[in-house]
Order: sequence, then structure tokens, then C-alpha cells
Amino acid sequence: MNRFVAYVAVSLLFSACSYVKNWQGTTNPDLVQAKFDALQGEQRFVLYVPNNDTYLTYRFAETAGNLQASIKSPSSVVFAKKIDASEKNSIHVTNQKGAAYTVVVKGKRASGEIDVRFTPSPN
Repeated sequence: MNRFVAYVAVSLLFSACSYVKNWQGTTNPDLVQAKFDALQGEQRFVLYVPNNDTYLTYRFAETAGNLQASIKSPSSVVFAKKIDASEKNSIHVTNQKGAAYTVVVKGKRASGEIDVRFTPSPN
């Protein structure tokens, strides 16, 4: 019985450590876009390359707290960085139609915005 109580207590402790306030966003197979307040923990998204010749365009903005972001292709890490204010770029993607890209955003009481999408031209 003591083990059960300890297990429940530890589970509640770890689950209580991940939350986000005021998440307003859109997610579909080739886009993730959101504004948020007080992100604590991790959010993970998977995007799929829509065409053989496209651009991966991303923008991460941190307005409070600590925010880290990464984008991983099937073969490498495209972007991984602690966001101090704002990061923005476009990367040309060829011959990868249907490939899955993983976007991970980790925060410690972080507020900000993310916008990661595939576009026909660099922005």
C-alpha cells in the first residue's frame, strides 16, 4: 500500500510540472503556429513535407521565461537553440516529399510565439 501511495504521489508531481496557459494555435500536416503564456514543459509536433521543392520557414519568439526550440529532419537536426528574443529563417528542402519533421518547444514559464511551416518560397 505504501508503494502505491508513493507511486501516485510521484506521478502527480511529474504531471503537475507540465502546463501551458492561453495556448492559441493552429496545427496541420505542414504548419504549426501558436501564441502562448507560461509554457512549462514540452510541446511536440510532427510536420510532413508537402512537395519535393519547398522551404521550411520558422520563427520562434520568446517574450518571457526560458524557451528552447528544435526542428529535426529524418536525418539531422535542422535547428536547435535557446531562444533569447527571436529566431527566424528559411531552409530549402528538396526531394523529401512526405518526410516527417519534428518540432519540439520546451519552456520554463515561457511566453511567446512559434510559427513553423512549409512554404513555396523563402519568407
